[in-house]
Amino acid sequence: MNLLVGLFAVASLIWLVPIVQRGHLLLVALLTLLVGTLFGPFFFAIEGSIQFSLDRILWLGMIVLTIAGWRFGYTSFPALTRIDWVLAAMVLWFLLSCFRTSPAPHDHPPEARWLFYLAMPAGMYVMARVISIRSFDLRWLSRFLIGLGLYLSITALLEVAGLHAFVFPRYIVDPEVWEFYGRGRGPLLNPAGNGMLIIIAVTACGVELLQSGRRGKLLLAVAIVIMFAGLYATLTRSVWLGGIGALALVAVVQAPRWVRVLGLAIVMLFAAASVFGVKDQLMRMKRDRNLTAADAERSVKLRPLLAVVAWEMFKDRPLTGHGFGRYDESKHRFHTNRSYGLPLEEARDYVQHNVFLSVLVDTGMVGFGLLFTWLVMLGGVAWTMARNTRAGADTRFIGLLMLGTLAAYVANGMFHDVLIIPMVHMFLFFLAGCAVTVFQSGVASAEQSMPVGQPVGARASLQSCANSPT
Repeated sequence: MNLLVGLFAVASLIWLVPIVQRGHLLLVALLTLLVGTLFGPFFFAIEGSIQFSLDRILWLGMIVLTIAGWRFGYTSFPALTRIDWVLAAMVLWFLLSCFRTSPAPHDHPPEARWLFYLAMPAGMYVMARVISIRSFDLRWLSRFLIGLGLYLSITALLEVAGLHAFVFPRYIVDPEVWEFYGRGRGPLLNPAGNGMLIIIAVTACGVELLQSGRRGKLLLAVAIVIMFAGLYATLTRSVWLGGIGALALVAVVQAPRWVRVLGLAIVMLFAAASVFGVKDQLMRMKRDRNLTAADAERSVKLRPLLAVVAWEMFKDRPLTGHGFGRYDESKHRFHTNRSYGLPLEEARDYVQHNVFLSVLVDTGMVGFGLLFTWLVMLGGVAWTMARNTRAGADTRFIGLLMLGTLAAYVANGMFHDVLIIPMVHMFLFFLAGCAVTVFQSGVASAEQSMPVGQPVGARASLQSCANSPT
């Protein structure tokens, strides 16, 4: 049965060819993201030396169609920017880091982690870099994100409310998958990853709200309320922080002054509430059905222990790290350190809960420096586009969307290893590619699209005829 499903998925790729012929490759990427979010390996997978799932098959088809798009003249290779070079160096360094030490266990090969969490997202980035992005594409991107955010938010609320009969796909509420059960973990089965995708949708919704008419503002305001309810349903503090930060960035850049003042007042109110004891209640908040409030508080206290272990591991191999994906193999001897007077043994069964510490330990200062540099450069590009008052609404939209995505990534990355959460890097890298493309080439006009099936050679011939004297 699994083989038949896989063959059907491959055969269905032929129906995407008309989309490519019309230059709508971005829609193929959105379909890949949608399938990966809702119908990824948790929904269906073909086990083997490399696990195949519907989204991975579709990703391969997307790459093939992108290459075919070059034949029709809808893709071209742009001049490489410094952001492109830094990303390429990072992906290559992480690959080399997989092979630095002794062979890894077959059940968790680092090469598979690199393939699914870095190489495939890099493919999304490349696809977004070689296409022309039009206003039409950005409208579809906005609608896709808002629709996905509403679905994830409503699903999270149904999970927390116990209304499992209305949850789709059904694996989301499978009690046998006990981790994070009872929270809004969504189709990624991870509340932090689920929350990050909702935060991206909140950002898109916030930008659209400020640019819409009265009726549109009302509908989008309702959507934002639903999404923030979904963020709360994740019962994840870093998600709440990221959601507030993303919407605050939109307000700082685009909202009127009174909105900024109101936002500052709300932030001060939250700060005051934390001083008067709400912080302690949040620390002891019971979140999972299978965990007590004391367990929740203990998980918070584990983070300093993990940070100490990461520091000791970093000092052991500061430049190149212990090898990407090899934390579990290398960490054990560092839990016996008594010089700190801390019970480091309590962190023995846990992975790093910070993506930056995880990358620092695994790939050293080289890998960490590449990731940090790429994020900072990307943030600079996004800020420039968002603050450019002379740019069009589409350019400012993708800039603000990228800022919100980075806010979600950093806020959650400080408390979770978001690199190994499914689909997080797929969205991050794809949106990054869109942002860099728009920053470099601007938003293409509809007239720049090629007629159906016209190859590159035909375009060159037409241009030659048009430029030759009659």
